[in-house]
Amino acid sequence: MSAISALRKLEQQQQAPATGGLHAMMMQRMKQAGEWATWFKKQLIKLAHKGGRFTWIISTTMLFTVIPLGIEIMREADVKEMEALRVQSLKAQGFSAIQIANMGYQDPNAPSLSEALQ
Repeated sequence: MSAISALRKLEQQQQAPATGGLHAMMMQRMKQAGEWATWFKKQLIKLAHKGGRFTWIISTTMLFTVIPLGIEIMREADVKEMEALRVQSLKAQGFSAIQIANMGYQDPNAPSLSEALQ
């Protein structure tokens, strides 16, 4: 069948009057619903593939950036707590605040600039 005859046949099908009344209309709507369902299924599969890629990108980014950052923040809090205990221990031994500062420790009870501004 040539392209021209196929186009003529398609044109005749489109121009044909709807015979059969309600039954024919319902059958046509069911056919359209099937076509829409097929299209929707294809789009859903595409979205699932893209969503899988997006999930992979987010999860690997979290694995290599956010999780180490969280671990580092927890480690820093532990270090500050250890330094506070060390400063208290040095104060209990009789060292002055200046001597403790010269050792490289910062007194956790001393007011800081950020606390003074609040």
